[in-house]
Amino acid sequence: MTSNNLMLVAQLSGLRIQVLANRLGCDSDLARGVHDLLAAKLADMIAAQRNILAADRALVAARGTEVEEDAFYDQNHYQTAWHETWHTEPIALLDDYLVDDLTHEYYNFHTGRWNYRDTDVPIAVPVRADRLCGLAPIIAEIEDISGAGFTVENVYYSEAEAEAAWWESTGADPDEIFAITEADPL
Repeated sequence: MTSNNLMLVAQLSGLRIQVLANRLGCDSDLARGVHDLLAAKLADMIAAQRNILAADRALVAARGTEVEEDAFYDQNHYQTAWHETWHTEPIALLDDYLVDDLTHEYYNFHTGRWNYRDTDVPIAVPVRADRLCGLAPIIAEIEDISGAGFTVENVYYSEAEAEAAWWESTGADPDEIFAITEADPL
């Protein structure tokens, strides 16, 4: 297992460098922000893998001693922490949302409050790959190598916000499209 962890550290380090280099070509604050957050998440992933490697070395050094059991639990702790942090839920690289289906509530990260969910709110809209300045294939490679999942979504907490964002993304003006024209008098 140690060689797999060591290989993962090397691969994630290379991908982090690739993310940082790709950031130089970004033309929007949105793409730069996602690049920055992904680079930070990769640094966290690398640190977690290094903790696993250190625990593996400590376990090998403790073989046959009275601290072997403690070293085993430390190793198990770091491996479990890796799984719970990176494999349980997708990691949000833009907006995050939390829905409790049992109580029919959602947590609004903007207001910091739980709200009753009687509609489809919050509405998560994935960001198009072309707005990420080439980051989408890098994210797919990271997911493939590490098993972690990532989301890049805009989250709207009202239908009006989501509709306004949709109109903005299409570039159309709803006033022009739905304008009522006077009938031509005959």
